[in-house]
Amino acid sequence: MENPQIICFGEKSINFSIYDAKWVPVSAKFVVLGSKPRGTGVIHVYEIVQSQLQLISDIEKPKAIKCGTFAASSLAERQIATGDFDGRLQVFDLKDMNSAVYTATGHKDLINCIDGVGGSCVGSGAPEIVTGGRDGVVNVWDLRQKERPVTVIAPAEGDPRRDCW
Repeated sequence: MENPQIICFGEKSINFSIYDAKWVPVSAKFVVLGSKPRGTGVIHVYEIVQSQLQLISDIEKPKAIKCGTFAASSLAERQIATGDFDGRLQVFDLKDMNSAVYTATGHKDLINCIDGVGGSCVGSGAPEIVTGGRDGVVNVWDLRQKERPVTVIAPAEGDPRRDCW
């Protein structure tokens, strides 16, 4: 086989826009993040059970959710960090997704992108998350510090602000 192929495993009809999807580390589950037409956020957790996609969790949040990552979480915890359209970073435990284990607002507008480090690899450092926003700001978060980033990279006052991806 010379060319890569995408093989459809399963299909599901949904009533919202998908912005991001992530496999749950070391599992047969994945998380879908998005927005309903009225602007509320959606977090769906699916599991592959006997060759079928089964919806495990359907959570609705006040604001649309743009992005997510498991990269700052250990394999045992499996916490997903999300960025929403209100500039809020939230970390959820997959066992109880109704309330966040960490919440902070560091952007004036939507968080375009998110990534993390330190969770899945032993000895790789602190559980840190980086977010990039529509406001042109990059924030680095240490989840051991409450509600404020440890580093902020922003344009100088008066300089144009471009979306950060």
